[in-house]
Amino acid sequence: MKRVFLSFFLVSAFLSTPVSAQESIGTLPEIVVTATRVAEPKEEVTQDITVITREDIEKRGVEFVTDILREFTDLDIVQNGGFGKNATLYLRGGSPNQVVVMIDGVKVKSPTTGSLDLSGILVDDIERIEVIKGPQSTLYGSEAMAGVVNIITKRGSGRTKLALSAEGGSFTTFKTTASLSGGEDIWDYRITASFFDTEGISAARTGDEDDGYTNRALSAKIGVTPSEKLNVELNLRYLEDISELDGYEYGVGMVDDLNFIQKGEHYLLSAKGSLFLFDNYEQVLTLSTVGDDLRFEDPDTLFNNADIDTTMKTVDWQHNLYLDKATLTAGVEYRKESGENRDNFDEEIENKALYLNGKTGVFNDSLVLNAGLRYDDHETSGSRITYRTGALYNLKAYGLRVRVAYATGFRAPSLNELYYPFFGNPGLKPEKSRGYDIGVEKDFFRKKLSLNATYFVQKYRDLIQYDFVTFTAQNIGRAEVKGLTVGLTARPTGYVTFRASYTNMDSVDKETGRPLTRRPDNKFSSTIEYNAGGLTLLGEYLYVSDRFDSAVDRTLSSYSLVNLRGSYAVNERFTIFARIDNLFDEDYEEAGGYGTPGISVFGGIKVKL
Repeated sequence: MKRVFLSFFLVSAFLSTPVSAQESIGTLPEIVVTATRVAEPKEEVTQDITVITREDIEKRGVEFVTDILREFTDLDIVQNGGFGKNATLYLRGGSPNQVVVMIDGVKVKSPTTGSLDLSGILVDDIERIEVIKGPQSTLYGSEAMAGVVNIITKRGSGRTKLALSAEGGSFTTFKTTASLSGGEDIWDYRITASFFDTEGISAARTGDEDDGYTNRALSAKIGVTPSEKLNVELNLRYLEDISELDGYEYGVGMVDDLNFIQKGEHYLLSAKGSLFLFDNYEQVLTLSTVGDDLRFEDPDTLFNNADIDTTMKTVDWQHNLYLDKATLTAGVEYRKESGENRDNFDEEIENKALYLNGKTGVFNDSLVLNAGLRYDDHETSGSRITYRTGALYNLKAYGLRVRVAYATGFRAPSLNELYYPFFGNPGLKPEKSRGYDIGVEKDFFRKKLSLNATYFVQKYRDLIQYDFVTFTAQNIGRAEVKGLTVGLTARPTGYVTFRASYTNMDSVDKETGRPLTRRPDNKFSSTIEYNAGGLTLLGEYLYVSDRFDSAVDRTLSSYSLVNLRGSYAVNERFTIFARIDNLFDEDYEEAGGYGTPGISVFGGIKVKL
């Protein structure tokens, strides 16, 4: 209730400060594509959205997408060790298999676990990341119970350009990247290749042996636009990585394992065609295949060896109707998920879906209304209907935006939950969620100061958990998450920017009364940035409160991290950069029993030709 009062207090305070007409004169609006599956200004989105731009990513100077996402207070990255070790995402208290992660609009996950290991995704070819929070199953189907993360990659343009970068640092880490890009009126292309290698740290918190990681990645994005009415885009991503792991000893926990290795091959192939049959009617057809080939090898044990192959094939046919005051989106989706865990199971499941979404603006677009409906026919879970509604009121004279959203979501059981020997249950029902949020955003002093606050509630039922009575997975769980996120951005001068965000979240397992695992009650982050004459300096502070970890049945201690970043553009073609992570060498845990890096230093150069 305190959070509700705070939200109303913020609304009252924001309404008391009108803005001048000069505030309405600004840069072009930021365009996003994930919230309604069509391009729209960010300021018209009725859902809570965070956009991480290419500039944000470049200023932080990190290698992996995990290092970008963990700075946001309503997102939590939990990594089982250092570089290349399994990393999962918690969004607003939702578990990793309740969040959809996409690359260029294509869902990527493991059909066996139901979630995505983010540890190998490098930032080199990322244009921006859009995070839509709250249930999004209406447009994105199963798993979108807590939200959607869409990683959008760069496109080529202009004359042919070659970009090279090399960096190195602590833990005998080395990385090099090369990209070739360009484009004209009817075509564009971008090809990126990267190599990353490190001796790493011990995956086991108490271990002495370093666990290395090697990552080789190749991506290509090609666009063809033969006319104003037709566009075709091809995407190819391939990743090969090798990660040294540690083992688990009963009664002890994580321990060194000298010969335990994970080898992976991961690919994404998609083709997307967009055709305007009429000026206001667009068809978009997307075909995609996503696959993983994982090998776990340990000659010293029997149980650390596994061979897992998964594929996910999707066909999506979307129709967009652009009217004078409204946009209608309707589509048909077919998806087949296949998974083979050698000597355990070899299964596949299908899902067919219809979706519809409408958006309109009234009162000179000051009020934006949005609503959608989806029908899924899942092979094992049966028929499911989800829906969502949202509204945004933009008081332009006051620089104030007020939004509210309500939606439902579901998650079909993963292949492991359905078929894994001595655990799986083919009779499982899907998990279900419903949630709402209320948010306000206010600009002051010609946008030199921006404040925002969002109160959210998420309720889950029929959660799939291990039943100690039947010794199988059952729909026995219930949970509730409530929280408040507040943030500010201040630009006191043309050279300095300050950002801060705080999230307070109460998450509870309604069956046991205990907190949900690995969800902190409080998280705070802040950055101060200086830009002038080609020089960029950035200081980051992150605080994460203590949180319960059910995997080790104990509470993990709170921790604070300070990171420093810097870069200097010598000229248009040559840039040097450096960073210090964990400046004060904090000893902390993201996952119980797993190691985290201490103070580390990295630096490198970028050249554009």
